[in-house]
Amino acid sequence: MKRALFITFLILFILSGCNDLEKIDINSPSYMFSENSGIASEVKVNLNGIFNKNENAFEGSLSINDMAFEKVIFMHKSLLISYEDAKRTVLGDIYLDKQANQFAIIITEPELYTKLTNEKYQNEGLVISAPASNLEEAKTIEEKLKALE
Repeated sequence: MKRALFITFLILFILSGCNDLEKIDINSPSYMFSENSGIASEVKVNLNGIFNKNENAFEGSLSINDMAFEKVIFMHKSLLISYEDAKRTVLGDIYLDKQANQFAIIITEPELYTKLTNEKYQNEGLVISAPASNLEEAKTIEEKLKALE
């Protein structure tokens, strides 16, 4: 009986170390900017979901100010894709450092760009970095995350 309990405990211990899913909940000060248009302001962003370590992929939700994207998927240095029922929308590119709870999103979707800036999309990215509370921090995070492999 003791041996069976020990083996069961050992198996559970080994399996707990093999958990490939990690919860991510980033809700910190964020800052958005655009180099060419002079846009620079604070923004509220929340990234919440599950990161699969084996696939290096995230699936969850994203909210930017009062806009919610209930299902988004991405990998570090890839497209940020939103799904609403059967509709697929590429919001832009995303860079993530899950250990540091940092991300940078480059918004290239024209409608979202306009909603966030009240300006017409001019074929330039709008960067949202977190955690950042000013332009200098936002730029530093974006540059650091783009350099990550």
